[in-house]
Amino acid sequence: MTVVLIAAVAGLLIGSFLTVVVDRVPRGASIVQPGSACGNCGLRLGPLDLVPVFSWLALRGKCRQCHTSIGVEPLVLEVSTAALFSLSAWHFGWSWRTPAFCVLMAGLVALTWIDLRTKRLPREITYTTAAIGAPLLCIAALVEGEPKRIWMMLLGAAIALAIMALIYWASRGGMGDGDVRLAPLLGGYLGFLNPGFAPVGLFFGFVLGAVVGLALIAVKRAGRRTALPFGPFLAAGAVLAVFAGQWYVDLLLAR
Repeated sequence: MTVVLIAAVAGLLIGSFLTVVVDRVPRGASIVQPGSACGNCGLRLGPLDLVPVFSWLALRGKCRQCHTSIGVEPLVLEVSTAALFSLSAWHFGWSWRTPAFCVLMAGLVALTWIDLRTKRLPREITYTTAAIGAPLLCIAALVEGEPKRIWMMLLGAAIALAIMALIYWASRGGMGDGDVRLAPLLGGYLGFLNPGFAPVGLFFGFVLGAVVGLALIAVKRAGRRTALPFGPFLAAGAVLAVFAGQWYVDLLLAR
């Protein structure tokens, strides 16, 4: 349980940082300078204002100076990141896989939030997640004495990219190129576990997207031609495949 607790705390801290990332990266602004400040009155946030979750609860989601609502974004990002970090730690335990997959989870939280708001998947976040996560996966493979997982990772990335590139070509503009760029990142992580998980993760994503799309049509909140951001579904499908991919493959093989 210690590793889960450490991961939860790390998730809260990283989630707090992601509030800056999701706000500034789409605008092309620096995530380092200037420091965090209230968007209404410009109050520079001090250490006590940046304590994950607790500062939001203490201030009731409002600026300490002008009392303008800061929304639920910080709370959602911090809690969701902490939850995914904890789940990764519980699943992988004390291993290099845990920090590697926590990097993926952080990237997916940021990409999901941005895609829902702007219908964009910034390549900066996708590439940064891959640049940090891939070396950690390689270290995990070598430490575990399974260097073959490096090739499995590359194979998973190739499979996912090929599938999404084919769908992108067939859709003739119906799918964004950001989704295609995201595919090898997801496929690489899933391939590290099992190359067969790469198509499973994409399948989960398409099923989730179809279910949500049909549900929105049923409640008349979307038409058949309404464009939905697909990144969140790809992210959710990949997360499901990480934790339930083996169960699904075993289920298929048992038939």
